[in-house]
Amino acid sequence: MKLLKRRSQPEKNGIFILNIYLIIFIVLLSQSSVAQPVTIDVNLNQSIGEMYPMWAYFGYDEPNYTYMPNGKKLLTEISELSKEPVYVRAHNLLNTDEGPRAALKWGSSNAYTEDEDGNPVYDWEIVDRIFDTYIDRGMKPLVEIGFMPKELSSNPEPYRHYWSPGDNYNDIYTGWSYPPNDYDKWAELVQSMGAPFNRPLWGRRSFNLVVGVME
Repeated sequence: MKLLKRRSQPEKNGIFILNIYLIIFIVLLSQSSVAQPVTIDVNLNQSIGEMYPMWAYFGYDEPNYTYMPNGKKLLTEISELSKEPVYVRAHNLLNTDEGPRAALKWGSSNAYTEDEDGNPVYDWEIVDRIFDTYIDRGMKPLVEIGFMPKELSSNPEPYRHYWSPGDNYNDIYTGWSYPPNDYDKWAELVQSMGAPFNRPLWGRRSFNLVVGVME
């Protein structure tokens, strides 16, 4: 005959409390699955302050479409949606050319390369062209310093991604997404990108107009 071990009173108390918690959890879970009515009261006669147009902001991955005909058309339409200046931000401004510039979730400008001796070579033509498109429409660029040029990437191969819908999204993180292999050169690149009076675009524009600061 098998003898059953009798539980002590503390063990019984613990099991009882655990059962109570389980019952409460089940009740709460069943209630949360039932749609509850929500009432929102809006007093249109009461003012609480100025309404800041925080929605006047757009961003996208593919900067090279900016200066193409359909890109210009879309940006013109966006700029006309708001009476306030529209802020706009684009990724991939500093990427190195490797294949076609305009592609899904990709873009490049070849703004930074190096000569055979490893000295930086800057070419701001495409970046300035992108910002020029914004400014001509009264938009304010939010200048994103990204991403990593191939010559500065600490893991340059493979550099460009060829991600498409349905692929593992982690496949997108190739050489462009790595930190710099030389922080001094990276600092010089950032300084060169932001120098307001050393480049044609910035020199002929009001600096306050060009750099959009969201307050």
